[in-house]
Amino acid sequence: MLYGIYGHHTPETCPIQVPKYAQVFADILERDPQELAEAYGIRRIEAQYHSALEHTFLWVVDADNPQLIETFAVESGLASFNTLKIVPVHTFAETVAGLKKRHGLGAGE
Repeated sequence: MLYGIYGHHTPETCPIQVPKYAQVFADILERDPQELAEAYGIRRIEAQYHSALEHTFLWVVDADNPQLIETFAVESGLASFNTLKIVPVHTFAETVAGLKKRHGLGAGE
């Protein structure tokens, strides 16, 4: 199942300003992302997007349950300076397929 990890921090705790938090990100990046994910039972890190000036990020991961992601976030240090929200997500195509099924829609309707 795909999950979005939505994170944000304050400007005061931003890795741009705080070396110890920059090190957390650097430590995560220094390890092979797939290896790191698998170490926590996460099948795959699909994407990692950050908006530095908004102090936000979105990662998409494939995992069996959100508790695996929570453990990863705590033990990697990601949760030490970010507020995180972990939510199930779907691709747009999966969403449309579900809508078609729910409403009995065919192609072009």
